[in-house]
Amino acid sequence: MKSLASNDFLIRDAWYVVAWPHELTADRPLARTVLGEDLVLFRTPEGQAVALEDRCAHRLAPLSRGRIESGGIRCLYHGVKFAPSGQCLEIPAQPQGHPNMCVRHYPLVERDGFIHVWMGDPGKADAERVIDASPWASSPHWKPSRGYLHVKAHVSLIADNLLDFGHLPFVHPNTVGAAQQADFATEVRPLAEGVQTDRWYIDVPASAFHQSVGHFKGRVDAWHCFRWHLPAIMSLNSGSAPTGTGAREKPHGSREGAIEFHHIAALTPQDEDHTHYFWVHWRNFALDEPAMTDTVHRNIMAAFSEDQAMVEAQHAAIRRGAQTVPKAIMADRALSLVRSQLARRAQGSVA
Repeated sequence: MKSLASNDFLIRDAWYVVAWPHELTADRPLARTVLGEDLVLFRTPEGQAVALEDRCAHRLAPLSRGRIESGGIRCLYHGVKFAPSGQCLEIPAQPQGHPNMCVRHYPLVERDGFIHVWMGDPGKADAERVIDASPWASSPHWKPSRGYLHVKAHVSLIADNLLDFGHLPFVHPNTVGAAQQADFATEVRPLAEGVQTDRWYIDVPASAFHQSVGHFKGRVDAWHCFRWHLPAIMSLNSGSAPTGTGAREKPHGSREGAIEFHHIAALTPQDEDHTHYFWVHWRNFALDEPAMTDTVHRNIMAAFSEDQAMVEAQHAAIRRGAQTVPKAIMADRALSLVRSQLARRAQGSVA
């Protein structure tokens, strides 16, 4: 490992989760920074979701301080109005808008409970490459809990944390981890753009979180199986089932006596020192119990707060500098594969 805070993760030709759908309204613009670029997000009164550069083309005043109107947004410095396309529609005291006074428009897709934005070449923005979360978002058999963290760390360090389940028994012994998890290896398979990993824990006590919601009477077989989508989205199946019920041989969502989850973690770099972290954690049990939705949310946020404290401390240490060169161990295989794929993509070797 030559570098831990790798800018290969800062790829522009990619879709990034930028907001929740409920954050975009026709009442008030939302300011958000992605890859160092300031965006203004809003809905027109007609319901269209829009992402524009958060700069008026006149004096560069933030459009996020502007007013949403039918057909676009108006800067409240000198009243210039822009269409959802970024085209200038009106300039006060002038007969018409000026064709050169436009702001950048970012391709946007609203799907499966996420707002995705394309930060690179608009001509390469293929909506078919947005991650498909419909199997869980649209299914009546899965109930979501959602959350967001603003992490003061480089996106690559958070990605490393998610790609490495070896940290679970040490960072999360009282939440989603358990001491016995350290005894099991991770199976890693490279994909065209990402990796597939499978980590099974056979005949172990349930983690504190799974025991608190699953109420198991004995030992369990547990699992964390995920697919990583470049540059920085994880789609994870996890759960616990009573030992001896054949959990490993059955498809996810249909295991006897099990509690099962599907999780999507979407990392969006704000800049080199901050990351937007959006997550959804679906469950297939206690679907009609709002208290369980709150319980799952609290437990996941508790675990992620443990991760956040670690990666923020790591980021600060890296920024201060050190004499020691980081070295890889066997548990780093998934993150090493992803970093290699991103390096090739950054050099134009991956489409």
